[in-house]
Amino acid sequence: MALVYILVLIAAGLHAFWNFLAKTIPSGAPFVWLMALCSSIILLPAVLWYAINYGLPTDTKSLVFIVGSAIFHLVYFLILQQGYQKADLSVVYPLARGTGPLFSTVGAVIFLSEKLTGLGILGLSLVLLGIILVVGFTNKSWRNERNQIGIRYGLVIGLLIASYTVWDGYAVKVLAISPILVEYFSHPFRVLALTKTSVRQWPEVRFIWKKYWLKILAISTLGPLGFILVLYAMQTAPVHFVAPARELSIVFGVLFGGKLLAEEHYRTRLAGAFLMLVGIGMIAWQHR
Repeated sequence: MALVYILVLIAAGLHAFWNFLAKTIPSGAPFVWLMALCSSIILLPAVLWYAINYGLPTDTKSLVFIVGSAIFHLVYFLILQQGYQKADLSVVYPLARGTGPLFSTVGAVIFLSEKLTGLGILGLSLVLLGIILVVGFTNKSWRNERNQIGIRYGLVIGLLIASYTVWDGYAVKVLAISPILVEYFSHPFRVLALTKTSVRQWPEVRFIWKKYWLKILAISTLGPLGFILVLYAMQTAPVHFVAPARELSIVFGVLFGGKLLAEEHYRTRLAGAFLMLVGIGMIAWQHR
């Protein structure tokens, strides 16, 4: 279990760091296309090795879940990058990561008739209080147009995170699809889906690559690595252990935004991030 915690902690740091790097690249679809292209190339040797030694899934259900995961991640990356161009990292990132478990829990109660314990209700309350601090209701900064944009993007991204987390979790735990396959095939899918757009914006593609190629390579490596670590942890440890541990990235994200990007209301947002982290831990622990 200690090894699993270490893996998830590393994944949380990697996730927050590549999101910080993505925030510093002023591009949408061209950047997402470049990132997907690089990840496709970087991960290809590992996927070929896996395919040669273990084969690839060919049943219809597995293929549907692999394609569905790719679609979820395509929409996620496009909206995420739009949010980072228009709002603060320390608003969009913690709000997205914090509302993901919130939406998952509410959805399970409404659609799956799951019950909330007292601990779960307290956890939800702490997440909501953390959200209030992050979005700026206590200091009225939420009235700022940039913060309002960040709130909208954070909520939409949180809903997407909840969706692909449940989808991918089913793929690796129930269908026993290898995490590296679930992660990998979303990248060439994004390349195909965004090629036409990127060709139309080829001058921007060339400019972004020339100026930010090192960051793009780092993101293309760290992003998949962190996600694969989480998927492997989900295969070997209870979800109630993995889920709150990976959300340490919320705190890292606010730290990067406040300290490295000099975003406003850093201390209040950090306090909100800690409350969300504790609340998520309580929500997850009720399912132990």
